[in-house]
Amino acid sequence: MTSTEPPGRIEYIGEAARELLASQLRGKVLAVVSHAAYLLGEQDEIFWLAAENVPLHRRCIQVSGTFPRLAVDAPFNVSDHHLVIGSKTAFDFGQAPIWETPRFSPDCALPVADLPERLRAVISILDELPAPAGFGSLIPDILLIAQKQGAPHPHQTPASIPARAWPAVKEIARACLAHDFPKILEQADALIGLGEGLTPSGDDFVGGLLFCKRILQSSYADVLNLEFPYLPDFIENITASTNIISLTFLKDHAEGYAVDTLHQFANAILTGQPFGDLRQIASELLHIGHSTGWDLLAGVLTGMLLTCGDDAV
Repeated sequence: MTSTEPPGRIEYIGEAARELLASQLRGKVLAVVSHAAYLLGEQDEIFWLAAENVPLHRRCIQVSGTFPRLAVDAPFNVSDHHLVIGSKTAFDFGQAPIWETPRFSPDCALPVADLPERLRAVISILDELPAPAGFGSLIPDILLIAQKQGAPHPHQTPASIPARAWPAVKEIARACLAHDFPKILEQADALIGLGEGLTPSGDDFVGGLLFCKRILQSSYADVLNLEFPYLPDFIENITASTNIISLTFLKDHAEGYAVDTLHQFANAILTGQPFGDLRQIASELLHIGHSTGWDLLAGVLTGMLLTCGDDAV
């Protein structure tokens, strides 16, 4: 193997990333941000290197020490249990601990009838969280819809969110209460690609919504019918509306895979953990990206309206 500079050590490798590297993957560096580098395989597989302060994910390789300086379009390949990037960087993943997506046990879940009260608990901690960003600014009005009050005046979205976002979010919230699944996806389509960055705010909101739907579906299969019959078509149709990194996150969210912090938040809501724990996890979630954490939170809370039905919180 070509002589390389020793980068930081791999702390954890996500289960999906480990499986990809086992296939002798090769490709290129697709994008680099301050604490992460996204890699693209030849068959459009996505995984990423991330610094220690970035939440774990099944596609994430968490690296300790100084994060390597990588160039976009630099080639990578896998050789002898090493991920080799460019000509000077190699990571030994042979003995790296594998991070597995947390598995939620339905046996630990609260009765579904208790969940509207948990949603009401979130209202009580909102004022204790940092100022909202992205779709997070829509959460108070989303929760008003949950209470069957609705926004008293036309909502004024912040400059960072296109004006058409709130009407779509409002209709999604109402459709969740009505279990109108085609309407949910119809309105979600209008949000894909809205916003800036590798994962636009609209994508993250929809991702949080689909993640919540999948977790609820898995946890309450005997009492909640949450089959979205057109979800595969929805995923296929939005391919051209966003970038491949965000699309990968969306697909994972729809299958119930997310960053560790979002799994912790869902677990805290569904198992009745104390409000203090819920607040702490929410605070950690909100540190993800510029607005990603808020966007995901808004989506998850909207998805929780699927548990309310005709009984408003």
